[in-house]
Amino acid sequence: MFIRRKKGIAKAGIAITISAIIVATSLVPALAQEQPTLLKSLAAIETTLYGKELSGAIVDRVAQLERELLGKPQEGSVIDRIARLRLVAGGGPGVGPSVGYKLGAVEWFVQRRVTSEPAATKLERLETMILGEPSQGSIVTRADHLAALCLPEGTLKTKDTTLPKGQPVRIRLIGKLDSSVTQKGQKVDIEVARDVVVGNELVIPKGTRGYGVVTEVTPAGRLGRDGKITLELKDVRTLDGTAVPLAFDEGTQQLNESMQLAIGAGLAGFIVFGPVGALGAFFVQGKDVNIPDGTELYVAVGADTKVLGMTLPVDTVVELTKETPVVQIKPSK
Repeated sequence: MFIRRKKGIAKAGIAITISAIIVATSLVPALAQEQPTLLKSLAAIETTLYGKELSGAIVDRVAQLERELLGKPQEGSVIDRIARLRLVAGGGPGVGPSVGYKLGAVEWFVQRRVTSEPAATKLERLETMILGEPSQGSIVTRADHLAALCLPEGTLKTKDTTLPKGQPVRIRLIGKLDSSVTQKGQKVDIEVARDVVVGNELVIPKGTRGYGVVTEVTPAGRLGRDGKITLELKDVRTLDGTAVPLAFDEGTQQLNESMQLAIGAGLAGFIVFGPVGALGAFFVQGKDVNIPDGTELYVAVGADTKVLGMTLPVDTVVELTKETPVVQIKPSK
């Protein structure tokens, strides 16, 4: 097989195009624009804690959440109680060091990666791992106890941080892509393959899940027609739940080309190149796209994004960033 390519321009082959379509938003503008109903706000909290929306009357569901999170039902209007629950549990971006944030921090320090489990499930798993069995009491108290045991100096330290446009994010594709069988509309899971650290702040931990959607599939055909898959990335989130836009730029294009040269056959012939904003996967002209499960590549943060980062000890930052690729991040215009 012989492949010819010119830097920055795809001459021939099989292309997979990935474009980022999410827009980072903060909690306040989102609330002002969407004005979520009580049910939507409640469902977001329940999904964060249990992985699903509960049923029943709103007041009963609120009281149940308060008992499990805080130990007992609270006073005040339903709107105020749901707002308080959201601050404590998470259930949305920009809500600060919530229970979900604390458990993510504990999980990262214990395992150096995070999972996408509901908070209540994660709490029980971590307690069983660390203490030997799940504890009793409110979720808040139990999460604080784990934080005191596992975090440096027993305290969660955070700092308002800006994740800059152009920051490289290494992702891993979960599942195989094959233009002969992949369907339009198919969901494709992705996972952050390397911790994203800005200064001394961890903002996107390794293991963070996101996804994309296949928007176009062209199987290989006769007369050397190339297979093609178009994938739009939908979402990747920081520790505090803020959605981060992803994009391709010159820096990540160069990183992907360098990674291919370094890994070589490890990507089964996968060659990354093409114009800015595109990702080309070249195999044999006229054959179907075949992207192996676990393929890794770089994307970039598409816009400056304000997040709440977790402050790490200096020695931990050195450990995490010693192999981080260096790219020139130009100030946003």
